[in-house]
Amino acid sequence: MKVFLKHAILGLFLLPALAWAEAPRVADPQEELLAQLSAAAQQLSYSGIFVFQHDGRMEASRVVHAFDNGQERTKIDTLDGPPREIIRANDEMRCYFPDAHSIRLEHGQGRRFFPALIAPPFQSYRDNYDISVVGLERVAGHDCQVIALHPRDNLRFAHQFCADLATNLLLREVTLGPHGEPIQMSVFTEIAIGAHTDPAQFKPTYPDTASWRLDNVPPAGPQKEASGWTVSNVPPGFRKIVEVRRPLPGRNGSMTHLVYSDGLASISVFIEPADGPPRPVHIESLRSSLSYFSERTAEHQITVVGEVPLAAVTQIGQSVINLRSSHP
Repeated sequence: MKVFLKHAILGLFLLPALAWAEAPRVADPQEELLAQLSAAAQQLSYSGIFVFQHDGRMEASRVVHAFDNGQERTKIDTLDGPPREIIRANDEMRCYFPDAHSIRLEHGQGRRFFPALIAPPFQSYRDNYDISVVGLERVAGHDCQVIALHPRDNLRFAHQFCADLATNLLLREVTLGPHGEPIQMSVFTEIAIGAHTDPAQFKPTYPDTASWRLDNVPPAGPQKEASGWTVSNVPPGFRKIVEVRRPLPGRNGSMTHLVYSDGLASISVFIEPADGPPRPVHIESLRSSLSYFSERTAEHQITVVGEVPLAAVTQIGQSVINLRSSHP
């Protein structure tokens, strides 16, 4: 269980949310604003350094992004902590971990990085958040408009964006706690928008990776055979966007991974065979924005992790069911 939890936390840090694949439907000024934020992050070329701040820690990364002839490319290098490099070309993403001499390869996952946090369908944001423009500020030398997203329930956090006035590119995102306190922030400290990018900038830093381990992650699309696991009481606005089953190394059976998202927040559900006696429900905040639910029955270990309030992971964890009479 600890291995899968570690992977979940890593995924939430690197990939805060997953893209929704439906075509945009722009119907009013709020949806038009969201569409502009989404388009700016995808279609502009930019480079800079942004800082991710959480739990008293600050971690800086360098990002280069380009969009040429319909081709989107991104490269992110971490500047603090263990070295890590992410290179994405359209739907193919490679994560380089030099300390472990490994590469994680994903196809068609639709994952998003700051500042590309908004994706269609835009109506989903309006259904779950009250959206308003609340002022003007200045970030990394750019004037930007402040956009507030207040949740309509206690199952998600509030967010505050600051978008460049000239281009609509997000320059800052702040996640706010239940009392309006900042609990997590991504912000550019340096940014050049519209800068020329050289294709060489998107090559990996590590020239010789032939001997590195390659972890090829299967696409998180529809499964040939559904796992049978589902959540009977999904929080309003959340829907299942991923269902995968993977074998457990060195163990019998498989692990089912479900992901639910409202477009901003995502919640991962892991179901695997129990490896010990039953345990009562355990619920805690692993960090200021990350909530954790765990329960072990006689047959299964259920773990729920998400950057949402405790109420959301609890509601999901307590309503995980299997639609089959038995589960392998």
